[in-house]
Amino acid sequence: MATFESLKKIGNATMLALATGLAVSPVSPVAAQTPTSVDTALAVATQWALLADSSQGERMWNVSGPVMQKNVPKDEWNRYLAALHGELGRVAKREWVQIVRISNPANLPPGEYVNVVFSSRFSNAPTVEKVSLTQSGGRWIPVGYVVNRVESSPAPAAAPPLAR
Repeated sequence: MATFESLKKIGNATMLALATGLAVSPVSPVAAQTPTSVDTALAVATQWALLADSSQGERMWNVSGPVMQKNVPKDEWNRYLAALHGELGRVAKREWVQIVRISNPANLPPGEYVNVVFSSRFSNAPTVEKVSLTQSGGRWIPVGYVVNRVESSPAPAAAPPLAR
């Protein structure tokens, strides 16, 4: 049986596999109007994150792609989301900061993938959320969701006064 930590490792491993070849593709106006455009990917990723916010893990899993369903059983997915909510609290703010296109990443089925990265603030911590999507049947399908807490670094020590 997988634990919260092992699910985070599976998610991080999937995200790492998707992150190979971090080439960001420019978006043309024509591409922005297609179902597989970056704009559409952003909309799907945002909806996916909103489902997580409202604890709709079963719905998320049901519409996820086979890559996710093969690696994470539905009951473990629901436990993962519940553990995230328990640790981080409710989302207060979310904005996307990066979209990365990856073609045929290692360790995943061939195809086009996108990682949508959000800078988010939950009630208990700032985070980075990553939603992974793949193209299937002319549309973006969610295949991963990983949330990492952003650890704040301690304030630098005051510099000693300069000798005169």
